[in-house]
Amino acid sequence: MSINAKTKLCCIIGNPVEHSLSPLMHNAGYKALGLNFVYMAFQISDVANAIAGIRALGIHGTSVTVPHKLTVMKYLDEIDETAKAIGAVNTIINDQAKLTGTNTDYEGAIRALEEKTKIEEKRVTVVGAGGAARAIAFGLKQKKAKIKIINRTKERAQALAKEVRAEHGDLTDLSQIKNSDILIHATITGMHPDNKSLVPKEYLHKNLVVFDVVYNPRETKLINDAKKAGCQIVYGYKMLLYQAVAQFELFTGVKAPVEVMEEALLKGLAKHE
Repeated sequence: MSINAKTKLCCIIGNPVEHSLSPLMHNAGYKALGLNFVYMAFQISDVANAIAGIRALGIHGTSVTVPHKLTVMKYLDEIDETAKAIGAVNTIINDQAKLTGTNTDYEGAIRALEEKTKIEEKRVTVVGAGGAARAIAFGLKQKKAKIKIINRTKERAQALAKEVRAEHGDLTDLSQIKNSDILIHATITGMHPDNKSLVPKEYLHKNLVVFDVVYNPRETKLINDAKKAGCQIVYGYKMLLYQAVAQFELFTGVKAPVEVMEEALLKGLAKHE
């Protein structure tokens, strides 16, 4: 599909964005389905003017990444209930200059998990209390999981736990993973080039599903330890994939070609590892 005056523009905004894999996934999907869309990355620091530009230029759909997921909220016309609850927007829909914010991060995490396990009534330990952990915790709450939030700073764990009606603790409480059904690691520990894990391998067990949101490298230390312990594995890139799939469908109104987008993502990741 060649770019012309009818081409719909979608984009990602953040700072930095030069290593974003979103353009690879979205553009591969557009090409596969023959859609007259194009997706670009814009590194921005002035959020107010960026949002004004999105509105004025008719940019159809926008992905929002760090550090702008909270800042964009005050410039939008409407924010859906999920994004309000999570306290962050990662997706903006432009409908005739009316900008609506939503959040697909939690959808990405839940869909990735549900490929491997049911979530309802499962005992889930979430390590971390930042943006990713917040989105995941609210998704788990919707699925009626039994959640415990563990964080290096206990006060942050307590604050998030209060919002999702969960238990909380600090890193001294990691041993309770031995009694969990699902472990979700949602911090940056283990991200390239850091080859570390917050979770002692002796707490991992064969009945545990382990989901590490870190996707670079694909095989983190936690993932490798979990494999050796016989755990089921959920790779971090799956959350990245499925949040993009949800955005693609919001932007285009058609079902996303998941396998095509996954192939594009994995090729992109291979170049970064």
